Amino acid sequence: MFRQFLLPRGLDLQVRMEAFNVTNRPRFSNPGGNVSNLRLNPDGTVRDLNGFAVVTGTQDGSERQIRFGVRVGW
Repeated sequence: MFRQFLLPRGLDLQVRMEAFNVTNRPRFSNPGGNVSNLRLNPDGTVRDLNGFAVVTGTQDGSERQIRFGVRVGW
């Protein structure tokens, strides 16, 4: 959002606010993909995933951000 004010001598002042991720929803990072960590039973079935396909964090910049700015034009 922004608001523009006209000033004397041909100047204008613009005040603006920008918001990112307003709903504050997380962006999860990619799941673990190391297949060599799988533990198998003697018959070949999976006994333990040992971290495979587990999401353990979020990506940088996933938090709510609001910034303000002022611009003077002539």
